[in-house]
Amino acid sequence: MEFLNKIEVHVNQLLMRFQAFCIQLVQKLTPSAVKKLIEKLSAWKAFIVVWLKTRPAFIKNWIALKLAALKVIISTLNVKGKILASYQAALARTKSNDAEVKGKLNSLKRILMVPILIVGQWLQGLSATQSALLLGFTAASFLSVFSITFSGQRLLKSSDDGRAPASVEEEAYSRPLYYKKQVRHLEFSAVRLPVFIPEVNELRSIDIDFMATLSNREARNWLAKHEFKLRDYLILHIEPVKAGFPLEDEGKEIIRKKIQAELNEFLIENKIVGHVTELKLTYVLAN
Repeated sequence: MEFLNKIEVHVNQLLMRFQAFCIQLVQKLTPSAVKKLIEKLSAWKAFIVVWLKTRPAFIKNWIALKLAALKVIISTLNVKGKILASYQAALARTKSNDAEVKGKLNSLKRILMVPILIVGQWLQGLSATQSALLLGFTAASFLSVFSITFSGQRLLKSSDDGRAPASVEEEAYSRPLYYKKQVRHLEFSAVRLPVFIPEVNELRSIDIDFMATLSNREARNWLAKHEFKLRDYLILHIEPVKAGFPLEDEGKEIIRKKIQAELNEFLIENKIVGHVTELKLTYVLAN
């Protein structure tokens, strides 16, 4: 191991030297014009990176200045005074010299007439078509604002409650366990198990007939085609037992589980999709 580690260290050193030599050779063979172009590109890259890093601060300062100017304009805007001036101007134009009419114009009527008088003052100088267009677009703008507000509230409420499913999930049809079960049966007869012979007069062989039920027909048909290969696999992978052991109830159950497990392993090793769902011993013969 130490010898191999030394060789690895020397090989790494040689590779690093070769890499450094290649870099120096490329630098020497590169023309001076190309080197200057690369230097200029690197300088431009550094300048662009610095410029991009300073942009967010510039945008933030610009927005802050605009907001400050807007606050100043709003603070100096006398909305109430302009509305009162419009109302007074409209009221002065609609005053009549008739004393009876003048006396009937009480405070309640003045309050109710405020919107009409202000709108009339704003529409002064416009033609009928222009006035209709202005009023129509204004009404449409108010309706759009109300519609957007209600739609947003409805969306927020529906998102809180959770989205309903787009379609009803249908339960997948599940076939019963006995569906075509008979076509998934596979019977093996006279499968000889290895036997351990402790004494001369003991039984010398065990033959077993069993029926396996596979999970699909593909695995069943493949096992039927490779029956002799499966018999060899069972003989090689099942350990020898006493000849009288499989004749007992406990021995039959152990042998059954062992054969089922080996069948599943045999399918996995051969990359066959399927497994043994059930295995029954139909006949046990000891000689």
